[in-house]
Amino acid sequence: MTEYLLNGTSCPAHEGLGIESRSHRYGDGFFESIRIGDGRFYHWPQHLERMHKTAMLLHMHLPEALGSGELEAAILAKAKERNWEHCRLRLSFHRKGEGLYTPSELNCHWVAELSPLQESQYPWNEQGLNVGNFKELTKNSNYLSSLKTQSALLYVMAGLYAESKQLDEVLIFNDYGRVAEGRYSNVFLVQDEFLITPPISEYGIDGVMRRIVLQLADAYGYSIQERPVTETDVTAANELFFTSAIKGIEWVNNYLGKPYKCSVSKVLHQQLNASV
Repeated sequence: MTEYLLNGTSCPAHEGLGIESRSHRYGDGFFESIRIGDGRFYHWPQHLERMHKTAMLLHMHLPEALGSGELEAAILAKAKERNWEHCRLRLSFHRKGEGLYTPSELNCHWVAELSPLQESQYPWNEQGLNVGNFKELTKNSNYLSSLKTQSALLYVMAGLYAESKQLDEVLIFNDYGRVAEGRYSNVFLVQDEFLITPPISEYGIDGVMRRIVLQLADAYGYSIQERPVTETDVTAANELFFTSAIKGIEWVNNYLGKPYKCSVSKVLHQQLNASV
């Protein structure tokens, strides 16, 4: 079950993204996935920072309710009304106004989609993920590639491919043939004493959980490398795991037939849950 708020008011699903909206017509908007646990937003300052950065790059004017406490209060009140202590939140912003490709204004609506979660802590995926490669499309080499825009056909096609191959997740590559990310997550490798992840300049999403995990790993004393990652690096790694705002850390059990360990990812998972 999902609850919808349009600019803070409950609404049916179809009213949030009508056929005349710029999001429907042009994908003119972006979204943020946020975990709510024990009646509070996890990592809210980092999400807020990314929303402001994304809006600036897309030339969108965010509503005054964001950051003032009004937007947050409306969302938490709806969750409390449904007795949902733990929720998944998709917070979307789409530009108002008419116009064809060029919008008539820069202000935007906001839409909150809330659905319940079973627990406040990030779950540990006991079985590990079965992972392959998605190479039918690549991540374009421009600044939009690091943003979570409403234009998500690449991830839709990657999801369909993963389903057809009975994979839990796939690696997505950039125009240079290097690893950019997963279809809903950032990717990390453990190789000897190093924790490795592609830099944002490799055109993966600038994920909030990616930042959190890098901070936790640094505080724990791991040697971190943000550098380009090849398929050879992946197959040479001891561990492979993915990060996302809703699921936290998910370790990989198998990539193209190669098994992986989960020692470092499990320690970071425990550190992540301790930090919230």
